[in-house]
Amino acid sequence: MSAPPFREEFLILIRILLVLIVLLIDRSTLLALENGQEVSKEGRPAPNGKNEVPPVIDPDASPALSFEITPRLSVGAKIEINFLRRINRDLDRAEEDDRIDTEASLDLAAQLILTKDILFFVDLDFSDERLFRDGEGQAERETKGQFDRLYLLWERFFSPSLDLQVGRQRFNDAREWLYDEELDAVRLFYTQAPFDLELSASTNLLDPEGPEEKIRNYVLYGTYQFGRKEKISVYVVAQRDPTDEERNPNFVGLLWRGKAIEDQKYWLEIASLSGREDSTRLSGYAFDFAWTSEFDLPLEPSVTIGYAFGSGDPEPEDGVDRNFRQTGLQDNEAKFNGVRKFKYYGELFDPELSNMRIRTLGFGIIPFEKFSFDVVFHSYSLVYSGVELRDTGIREDPSGTSKNLGKEVDLIVGFKMTPEMLLEVSTAAFVPGKAFPGAGNAYSGEVTIRVSF
Repeated sequence: MSAPPFREEFLILIRILLVLIVLLIDRSTLLALENGQEVSKEGRPAPNGKNEVPPVIDPDASPALSFEITPRLSVGAKIEINFLRRINRDLDRAEEDDRIDTEASLDLAAQLILTKDILFFVDLDFSDERLFRDGEGQAERETKGQFDRLYLLWERFFSPSLDLQVGRQRFNDAREWLYDEELDAVRLFYTQAPFDLELSASTNLLDPEGPEEKIRNYVLYGTYQFGRKEKISVYVVAQRDPTDEERNPNFVGLLWRGKAIEDQKYWLEIASLSGREDSTRLSGYAFDFAWTSEFDLPLEPSVTIGYAFGSGDPEPEDGVDRNFRQTGLQDNEAKFNGVRKFKYYGELFDPELSNMRIRTLGFGIIPFEKFSFDVVFHSYSLVYSGVELRDTGIREDPSGTSKNLGKEVDLIVGFKMTPEMLLEVSTAAFVPGKAFPGAGNAYSGEVTIRVSF
């Protein structure tokens, strides 16, 4: 009798963890002797609750705590203005579907050090958003305030290597492929170089907007750093729906990233999906690979190639759903070689990796420090035709007559004009393929200015 699908994958994960432990024992002494070795801090919560603080423009980071009111109290603020125009997302030139989104927000953050090891952090965001749809004649407006972070952090929680974080906090993995979300959680971090381990239980308690946001997430995420630039992570994400006992997707995966040689970096992510949804068994898989070559030339040019695959289902009526899907908490944002993170599956089409192949080619330059310019091409195709898209930035489903979804080109600019002021600009054009017969092109443009105090 074969083991249940999740049990098989869990056993595989245990084997991987055992291998990592063996490697840790064998190499810890060697790593300690390497000159200039930098200890990985991934997994240790930074003041804004992030797992990792990448040296890039991160639009979701909390404001820097620039003002020290007292030795125990520090505050910071950030103002952001965003303009987004999207044209013909329904791919129908005969229908008015253009829309303009404008948003102005004020982000206030404060950190209070309660004791030597315990601090309280709060990040409160006030926003005013206006939406104008062509043909409707008036704008929709929404003004709101919400807590982005509200947590207690206890460092060295009964052990120098253990931290406890409780409350609303940011979950974001290195590529935001699993999650980039503010969740209410209890979270433990264990750091003993070169190994990091995170264990958490999370959901949305403060302001869920629907059943999807009430899902409970249980995460085990471990990272091992070998050498100075290489990291391998293994993880399990189990999701449980309190409103539907038969909905219990489980994700098991591995992320390998780093620099094979100087000026050559890569990532490889592999994941499997199991569990059940109603009376259907889930059984999907996905992988995502990218390689960036940097060149020691004027303007610091770089080239990136990537390929992502999410499995599809050739037999929808057999009781097994073989379509891979992501967690629903993902943003799919990272950088190639520039200073700005962007949607690496396409700024406009921006699909969830499910029943899909995505081919990527990117070119980037850095004209001067803290300024980057990227041109990125994507080609999309279905694994099996006749299936609706799970989640994309367009508002049309393929006809089922072709696997060719289309192509997209993105232009992305990131510029840190001063230490306090950031500018981001992106434009995108999506050209539909044969899966959308008679469809017209879609376009988008976005400008964001962010000022910190």
